[in-house]
Amino acid sequence: MSTRGNWTSAMMALILVALPWGGQAVAQDTAEEPPWGYSRWEFWLGPMFWPGLADLEPEAGRFDDVGLGLGVGVHVPVRRFENSDLLVGVDFSVGATESNIDGFLSDVMARHFYFGVGSKWMFGQDRSVSLDAGIGFHQADMAEVSTTYWGMEYEIWSKSRLGGYLGATWDISRSLPGKKNGLSLSFKAHFVDFGEVYDEDTLFLPIFGSGAGQLGGPIYMVQVAYSAR
Repeated sequence: MSTRGNWTSAMMALILVALPWGGQAVAQDTAEEPPWGYSRWEFWLGPMFWPGLADLEPEAGRFDDVGLGLGVGVHVPVRRFENSDLLVGVDFSVGATESNIDGFLSDVMARHFYFGVGSKWMFGQDRSVSLDAGIGFHQADMAEVSTTYWGMEYEIWSKSRLGGYLGATWDISRSLPGKKNGLSLSFKAHFVDFGEVYDEDTLFLPIFGSGAGQLGGPIYMVQVAYSAR
């Protein structure tokens, strides 16, 4: 069964949640900051590196070394210290990695979905650097997605697991005089174990066979974002 509809619905829901917070941050950009600080939101795009995916051994072909991810995050302040703020919120991301593994409809694509709760411990006078951590729901699948016949796809394998991440963020624009919103860079390492990858259903010829190897983390994500607080 395709998970594309679930991914799209979740993405739209999070964007609707994020927009009010983002509007508040932009509108109050020049106002005096309240004692608790403003909520922080971000939209990001960047490369995804998944060594475990490249190590799989299908019947023929390999997955690419680098994929592409995108996501959103919304975090609200819950505690203010003398030189730092603690924020908690939600993170959502989707990613895809292509391959040269021939299928019946198209080359096989690996997709990754994440939705979870996270924290940002933001340091410094301008609160422009943070240590990040979170835990949530991961889903990975392998599918043939046709570019010739729009909307047609065949899912070969899929698994869902709980996992977490560690990372760090630098809000570059916030560290500049008079700026609060703009460019941010983040690095995250997601840790999750999906187990054995195999053909759950064979359409014509085997692709992963009875077992192509264990698929796990870490999944490394470099996030180039527009953030506001």
